[in-house]
Amino acid sequence: MDNFEKKVFLTYYFNIEGFFFYERYSYDELLDELIKEFKNIPDIVPTKGKELSQKKLDAIVRKNNRLLKKYLKEKLTSKKSHSSIEKKCELVAKTYSLSHTEYQIFIYYLVKSLNEAIFSNMLKSTNIDESNSRAVCQNVLNMKSFFVLRSLKSLVQKGLLTKHTYSRFEYEMNSLIYEIFQNPDIKTEKQIMELLLGKHQKSELCWSDFEYLEQERNLTLSILLSAVKNQTKGVNILLYGDVGTGKTQLCKLIANKAGINMYSVKMQINSQEADRRGRLGDLKSKQTILSKLGNSCILFDEAEDVMNRGFTEYGSASKAYLNSILEETPVPVFWTTNNIYDVDPAFLRRMTYSIEFERLTDDIRLNIWKRVIKKNKFKIDNTKLVELNKTYDIPPSLITNAVKATRLIDGNQEDFEIFVENVARVVTKKKNVKKKKEFEMTEYNDNLVNTDIDIKDLTSKIKSCGRLNFSLCLYGEPGTGKSLYARYLAKELGIEVILKRASDLMSMYVGETEHNIAEAFAEAKVKRAMLIIDEADSFLHTRNSAQRRWEVSQVNEMLTWMEAHEYPFVCTTNLLDTLDEASLRRFTFKIKFDFMKKEQVENAFEHFFGIKNADVNIKGLTAGDFSTVKKKADFLGITSAAELSKMLEDEVKIKKSTSLKNVVGF
Repeated sequence: MDNFEKKVFLTYYFNIEGFFFYERYSYDELLDELIKEFKNIPDIVPTKGKELSQKKLDAIVRKNNRLLKKYLKEKLTSKKSHSSIEKKCELVAKTYSLSHTEYQIFIYYLVKSLNEAIFSNMLKSTNIDESNSRAVCQNVLNMKSFFVLRSLKSLVQKGLLTKHTYSRFEYEMNSLIYEIFQNPDIKTEKQIMELLLGKHQKSELCWSDFEYLEQERNLTLSILLSAVKNQTKGVNILLYGDVGTGKTQLCKLIANKAGINMYSVKMQINSQEADRRGRLGDLKSKQTILSKLGNSCILFDEAEDVMNRGFTEYGSASKAYLNSILEETPVPVFWTTNNIYDVDPAFLRRMTYSIEFERLTDDIRLNIWKRVIKKNKFKIDNTKLVELNKTYDIPPSLITNAVKATRLIDGNQEDFEIFVENVARVVTKKKNVKKKKEFEMTEYNDNLVNTDIDIKDLTSKIKSCGRLNFSLCLYGEPGTGKSLYARYLAKELGIEVILKRASDLMSMYVGETEHNIAEAFAEAKVKRAMLIIDEADSFLHTRNSAQRRWEVSQVNEMLTWMEAHEYPFVCTTNLLDTLDEASLRRFTFKIKFDFMKKEQVENAFEHFFGIKNADVNIKGLTAGDFSTVKKKADFLGITSAAELSKMLEDEVKIKKSTSLKNVVGF
């Protein structure tokens, strides 16, 4: 303790002198601490190790207290220069505009935090409930309960104190404020402000990088300028979407464009990861300081730290507390998160404006790749860069990591691709991250497809109507050409195909499948592409048989997107009977794909094998069967119609379709 701390402690000690129980054990512990801290007080009498009656113990206590009071009066109240701690306390009080009562309570929590052992022993020697901060402050500081309660609330609102996780009566010093007093190098008001606020946030991107969000970008800029100019309270802006799509950079960029200082809520305090209370405490602290400075805003990056946690009566997160922070913030706050699916709707309703970051188009992503590579002075062939951009659909911000890793080993563009693939694998959590090459429509033939409607006529009418907001449910036996037709239709319409299988979307984590479904639709929307979902029965199975809540939520997620999607959406399934009735009503067209007719089988012989007028009557064949047999025949060198027919028969025999039971071959 320095003299300031000793003076504070002894003042508290005598304020609660009447509450002491001088029972032998507790007083021994307290006296040990007193002797340790006040070594230069002569004649202080230890009691440890002595057999004393209560009368003699009381006499020793009275003598020791007289010596402590004399020391307080003579040594600690003399007019000497302030200690460094007292100077810092006054600077903090000035920074946060603390009232006299608030300042006294702040001093108590500070000195208590700096000297936990002696304070703990002092309170243990009394009948004051140490866990009730209000009662402790009331007695130790000799204040009325009303002023203590009001000041504690104010100190929490200003960000100097934080409420204890599981008690409404316990408070703790904000760890960032505590760092001011732990760090001997922090001495001036400027250094304190630098610690509390950090540096202005600067964007690494350009205004033109967000042309695809022109309306949202410009509107947010107007909101920020107006809010700062008019000192409007409760302005919150939410940016959400894919990892690495530039949410944080856009926040900084808008603040920079507006000429407004942006300060970021810390993710690390005292060289340790900041928890929820620490981050909210830092937010409140910045709000208090910046409300006086003006021309400022705050960035709360990774907002899921505070918004996506459990909010329950007994949980560690207070919904009402966060609501009040949103509603009363005196400076605009930008919030960024990768996932809003777990965010309580009450928080979303309190956002002034929200921007969704969807998947970037290939062109936009390529431009950002080029600038990142140029900035890092890395050489790569433009053709190779275009190829990588098309092959790896990963956020552009992650390319910086690949560039740095390549430069670290003085690598070339082949090494760069290895690092890009490595980053993609980690981010997507998939082993195979390379996008498949564009599908070649060499195998599609209208004459080999057996559907319950005129497929040629449908294709022609879809092309001529000029509308893309349609959906198809293609159902039927495996290999009948469902996916092949969808891809053919996309080619005829001149649009890209995004193909998703059950394995691409299904996840073992609760909520992740719904997120993947939303991502697939969002990607199709950005690219204005046809979204094809194979094995759709995995997601659209009837909710009547659902046994778990997540089974219902997956169907609901798919139905919601089907209702609002503006571009071609195609589902293929072999199990129409298992699909939810509500989903069937939402499809524009439901088309059955069946086994080939006899004339189609003969056409297929000519198409795949070059054999005309093959007189074959095998039921249950599909174009997929012919494709499979063609591969086998090419390997084995088989060309005769009889042998090829036998191989096709074998393909039919292993099918489990109920419509093929008791079918005779020829």
